[in-house]
Amino acid sequence: MTDKNINKWIELAEQKPVPVLKHTIKELRGLCRQEDIPIKEITHVVERDPSLVVHILHESNKRRKGRLSSEITHINQAFRLMGTDQLTRLPDALPAIGDVLEGQAKFRLLQTFNRAYHAARFATDWAALRRDMTPDEVFTATHLHFLGEMVVAMHAPELLDKIAKYKIEKHVASEEAQFLTLGFTLDELSLALAEKWQFPILVKEALHPENANKPRAYGIMLGVQLSRIVCHEGWNCNATIKIQKTVAEWLGIKLSTLINRTHIIAAEIAREIPQYDTPAYARTLPLINEYTEDDEEKSDEVPDEHNIQATLCLIPQLPLLKEMVKSLTTLSVSETTEEKLIQLILNTMHDGVGLNRVVFCHYNEEERLLKPFMIKGTENDFVFNRFIIEVNNANLFTHLIKKQQALLINDLNRSTYWKLVQPEFQKLINNNSFVVMSIFRKGKPYGLFYADRHTSNCQLDERSYNYFKTICIHTAKILEQIKN
Repeated sequence: MTDKNINKWIELAEQKPVPVLKHTIKELRGLCRQEDIPIKEITHVVERDPSLVVHILHESNKRRKGRLSSEITHINQAFRLMGTDQLTRLPDALPAIGDVLEGQAKFRLLQTFNRAYHAARFATDWAALRRDMTPDEVFTATHLHFLGEMVVAMHAPELLDKIAKYKIEKHVASEEAQFLTLGFTLDELSLALAEKWQFPILVKEALHPENANKPRAYGIMLGVQLSRIVCHEGWNCNATIKIQKTVAEWLGIKLSTLINRTHIIAAEIAREIPQYDTPAYARTLPLINEYTEDDEEKSDEVPDEHNIQATLCLIPQLPLLKEMVKSLTTLSVSETTEEKLIQLILNTMHDGVGLNRVVFCHYNEEERLLKPFMIKGTENDFVFNRFIIEVNNANLFTHLIKKQQALLINDLNRSTYWKLVQPEFQKLINNNSFVVMSIFRKGKPYGLFYADRHTSNCQLDERSYNYFKTICIHTAKILEQIKN
């Protein structure tokens, strides 16, 4: 299947539910036969099967009455509402993986289950360290994060192979490999399904990269990313060390402590889920040396994965850009909102102009900060997603908010402008070519668009800059007409 219309994939997901593990069905049948149904044991069985977590949360929230009714956020809560009869009928109502899938589709789905469960365990452990009041919600939301990948694995596993090939052979960032293959990212498909199926707010928050400044959502994003990196590259690679260092700094603990905890979790999972029938993450743990405090300083020298030079850069897609600009120029101001407008603009910049990472920030005059309102193209970029710009002293952004203006920084003018970019911002973007434009509303600085092509070897040219600037100018005019 190669249809790039995300709605087609949503239809497939609704027509054919993600199957569950045969092992799960067998265990549930045994537990449900008991006179006193052991809810705690059933919960443990369900939580080890990501597709069953999806199924129960979908069904539970579908039965909510009205928008004001409380959302179902975790498995225990769902069980309390389901009742004994529905619980005992559950095993017979579910399709088993071995009965409906085979070959590469089966393997890819089981591999996704493996990633989802590891990510959920990592994120829940970190939530507990942060004294989260309801870590069960984090556990469930992390599982649901992988729904889009589950759907693609079932229906078109060859597309996941193609995404992996882009990443390995072309050194293309994960989300861009997904976009080039699918026309959207796996997280965007998960988000579309989460909205359609009324999943909890936390699920949707963690699928918006601009929410990386929210602790619960950020923990889920980090758990997902660590799980995916370890699955593909193992424990002892630069990317794994870097993300664990990020998590340790975020939690305020030693890197060696964090690594020991993740290793223990991986070992526990290897004993819990042989039914996944895919290689356990723990299999490579004996091959690495114990991490000590002496290694803390060495970790600062780990090269960033984005310094690997991509051999494929996005470029403007003129037919698509023309179509998207037409939608923008015919937009009904009375029927739109700022959120819908900005989403359309970011899609136009990313999909049409070929800008990999695109951000719109609001300007907070009191705090002198530019804070992200919406981000696109950075689903797996856990450092960049903490995007924030301090507007102080005589830096580039101080000048930009004095009046509505745009700037392109590339090889031709870097010697003039790069010194005005704060060192911390240079480190955040890990790139030396970008476009930026401030937006004014009612005569005051309102926000700022930022975009780049992710890696320094994918330089921005004058043509892309002109497209970017034209779109920003038009956006500013529409914002003036939209009512708050």
